[in-house]
Amino acid sequence: MDIGPSRKILMLQDYPGGVGAGIRIPLSKGRYEVVTNGPNPEFGFIGTDPYQTNGYTGLVVPSTPTAALGGRYLMVLARARFGSGETGVRLVGIRQYAEMVARIPSGTSPLTANGDPAPPPPPGPPIGSTVTFRREIMNPLWHPPDGNISWHVMITNRVRRDTRNPANTDGVMYEDSQSPALLYEMIAGPAFAPTTYTPPNGGRPWGVPMAASLGNIHELRYSSRSDQSERVLDIPVPVPCDVTLFVTVRQNDPTTNPSLADGSSEQFAALCREDRFLVAYSAFAQYGTIYGALTFDENLREDNI
Repeated sequence: MDIGPSRKILMLQDYPGGVGAGIRIPLSKGRYEVVTNGPNPEFGFIGTDPYQTNGYTGLVVPSTPTAALGGRYLMVLARARFGSGETGVRLVGIRQYAEMVARIPSGTSPLTANGDPAPPPPPGPPIGSTVTFRREIMNPLWHPPDGNISWHVMITNRVRRDTRNPANTDGVMYEDSQSPALLYEMIAGPAFAPTTYTPPNGGRPWGVPMAASLGNIHELRYSSRSDQSERVLDIPVPVPCDVTLFVTVRQNDPTTNPSLADGSSEQFAALCREDRFLVAYSAFAQYGTIYGALTFDENLREDNI
């Protein structure tokens, strides 16, 4: 049936790459990103925004080595929910970030020693405080000797589990979560340094892989610094469903970190940046904050032209 030239012009406005491409309307929301945000104890007293919250980009990996707990930490980094009427949504990008940190109590070597607390104030950080040094992991295949991270983009159903539990707190949820959180079946002790921890579902993420190559990622494949992260994928979302980015973390034990003998400057200089940080702070270096992001393209009218 001939719909006439005027109708064709109107249709071309919404055609992919046409003059109307990218304009946000109820059925054409454009691209958006879901990014990890969670509590960070470093900001407990100073806040992170005008609302005086302690939320910050990423989730802090608990400091207790998982070798002492008998498993891996299971975490939700990002989650998006789609209804049955949202046909046409596509996953178009992923970003990954991980870092090593060294949390050093004030007065501990290699920090400047705290002197007499009487005036004048001693050099270095305040007595009783902790100084945190960071190193972003840039080498996609790097990991500490007894630690590693796995990433999982999964399709999960929209049925909500009963997650009520008295042990829940900000960023820590029983079995499942609609927002970024550490998931647990059993937990005891401080949230960021548990004495007992058992992940739900045997430590495995819920759901089925979004794609074969996304179900179990062992490296930092999709850099957080990429300026084209929203163009690396083009995977239709099988609505209705949730798309969830999980990670499992084997937190390393600083006592297993390597160190170099005095006078090994040439060997130290030959190391990659991550290994130099690990050696320089061998008594303290662990996984710190991690975050992930999922980018979606929700231009629903494109599939109906």
